Amino acid sequence: MDHPVVGAVREFVDAEVRPVAAALEHDDAYPHELVARMRELGLFGALVPAAYGGLGLDVTTYARVIEELCRGWMSLAGVINSHTMAALIVLNHGTEAQRQRFLPRFARGQARGGLALTEPHAGTDVQAIRTVATRRGDDYLITGTKLFITNAREGNTLALLALTDPRAEPRHRGMSCFIVEKGHPGFRVVKSIAKLGYKGVDTAELVFEDCVVPAANLVGGVEGRGFKHVMSGLEAGRINIAARAVGVAQAAYDDTLARVGGSGAEPAPALADMATKLRAARLITSWAAAMKDRGARCDLEAGMAKLFASESAQEVAVEALRLHGGAGTLAALSVERYYRDTPLMIIGEGTNEIQRTIIAKSLLERYGERFGALTSRDGESADVRQMVLAVRQFVDKHVVSAAQDLDIAHAHPAGLVTGLAELGILGVLVDPRYGGLGLDSRTATMIVEEIARGSATLAAIVVSHLTAAQAIGRAGTAEQRERLLPPMTRGESLGAVAFASGARATRAGETWTLAGETPPVDHAAHAALVLVEAASPDGAVWLAVDLALPGARVDPPVATLGLRGLDACRIRFERCSIPSRNLLAGGSGRETLALARLGVAATSVGLAQAAFEAALRYAQQRTTFGKPIAQHQAIQLALAGMATKITAARLLAYDAAGAGLDDTRLLSAKVYASEVAYEVALDSMRVHGGYGYTSEFPVERYYRDAAHLASSPTTNAADRIELARRLSSRGAAGADRALER
Repeated sequence: MDHPVVGAVREFVDAEVRPVAAALEHDDAYPHELVARMRELGLFGALVPAAYGGLGLDVTTYARVIEELCRGWMSLAGVINSHTMAALIVLNHGTEAQRQRFLPRFARGQARGGLALTEPHAGTDVQAIRTVATRRGDDYLITGTKLFITNAREGNTLALLALTDPRAEPRHRGMSCFIVEKGHPGFRVVKSIAKLGYKGVDTAELVFEDCVVPAANLVGGVEGRGFKHVMSGLEAGRINIAARAVGVAQAAYDDTLARVGGSGAEPAPALADMATKLRAARLITSWAAAMKDRGARCDLEAGMAKLFASESAQEVAVEALRLHGGAGTLAALSVERYYRDTPLMIIGEGTNEIQRTIIAKSLLERYGERFGALTSRDGESADVRQMVLAVRQFVDKHVVSAAQDLDIAHAHPAGLVTGLAELGILGVLVDPRYGGLGLDSRTATMIVEEIARGSATLAAIVVSHLTAAQAIGRAGTAEQRERLLPPMTRGESLGAVAFASGARATRAGETWTLAGETPPVDHAAHAALVLVEAASPDGAVWLAVDLALPGARVDPPVATLGLRGLDACRIRFERCSIPSRNLLAGGSGRETLALARLGVAATSVGLAQAAFEAALRYAQQRTTFGKPIAQHQAIQLALAGMATKITAARLLAYDAAGAGLDDTRLLSAKVYASEVAYEVALDSMRVHGGYGYTSEFPVERYYRDAAHLASSPTTNAADRIELARRLSSRGAAGADRALER
């Protein structure tokens, strides 16, 4: 449930911002009236505690506010973000006297803040600044130049970083932060800077020539701590950039959906990719913001959010331009503005290329060669953590060591399946009345992910079985549940599912007769019970088929590229008689397909995680040119990209699992996660070099296994088309944010 201020900002944007944004933007005019309304809404004190006159919002809510503003016009976020960063420096590092003096004025918008860090020769490398502050009695004299400063003209109270000890080593120990107010002698705004986008908000160059600043304005009252002060604000700053990116991407998507939905033409599959990237960007931004609110270290997470959301916004804006055709470049539409605005997020708060190196170094520092990078379950309940930990320990002890040999031998992992049955995993979704654990889909998703980290084949077997059991649990009669589920939870009867099987079913009295054959069915060689989707004169029906029945014949396993040991087989039915008591209730097909897609998403995340961990370890063990390859920038960029994509895929899968198996979210999660599995496996192979191409290392297995995931239970090409149709239909019905929000 959104905070009331988010709703108020949304109404403000729809009623007052969007109608005038284009005119103000094209005139590059400062939005005085809109800024005044933002002040009335209290947004200048968004993160200032109520004790100092602010709204006291958490970072998650603040990110939602920024997103809504940017949905209307990104420049408005620039007005309050630099201001907020200055306020946070005073709040978190100032003396109490400084808080009492500045924070109420910041909260009212009377003091209009900005952040003066960048210099002509010092951008992302803040330690390269040259601006100097020299103590003279009760004042400091500041001399230097600051560049690309937002709010430089309209603002009046800037947080400025300067050297108080230019000879300090390392240099950051000689840096101090000051609150510089307009009116101090020697402070000049030299010129405004023309920009590609981000218009209306002032961006300027500042010159300080022996600018006199009272010593009382030294933040915290102690020299040498300024670098820490400004760096601490970058977590919130990067989350802010991510939120901006989500807002602009939402606007681009909304405009595109409105155009596509109104055309009557078949929607382009690219619409599905836009919605998926937008959803993932929002999730990763909220994830980082929630960590910030919990007080957890989140420099890595904030960097990943900024990286993923800004790149996604760029891609969404470009796709919006393409889907609008020639009209997309017309100034009469807002799409060309989104295209001009989005590059700023790739550059702001540290360019994404530098951001990737920072992410990689954080990964190496935090995780080293340990397993489980980026898979913390700290936000889960104790019961869930305990269950997932038990599975992880089983995987690390039994699965990881056996998976490679099983793959080489093309062997079915029967012993590992038995071990999982003993842990209760085969009944994880089944009601305890039938011997199951009765856990929710989200927990089951985490469990499948952990299993797939050891073996995608084993995870696929579990998914096939769980899908069959869950279908019976949801759509079966009481008699079917009593008869079929207990042996399935114990692993005595393994299940599988045949989607769109090609089989035909006819009914005569209390018996159904099956004829025809299925495509290869995962795990059919070892399943005792298969749920078969068959065509009948009255439409599709689902039948629980005992493969020991006369007329049911399982072909030998088909040879496949990956997932060796899964033993997928065609099943042939020749006048196979099925008792009517094995007919599942209508409507079971959608939920069964939904759960299978969720299982593929979870398996994909686990496989990608395994490939990433292999690359992370190898990069630290392998040396080239006298140093570990993890210290080479190209490898760092690859590791950062892998980790960020996996995180987005994981969040999409968990979100889909917790959304009541919503079709649109499941399609997004399955398509994105399965493609990430392939991309990360390939990137891991690149990191490993020639060794990654050999069977000595598991990377080539990950690469082979990933190929299956993009076509199970339905192909990604078909899934994109289905998702685009659903989104277009919802947009035409006025429910265009069912997936996005």
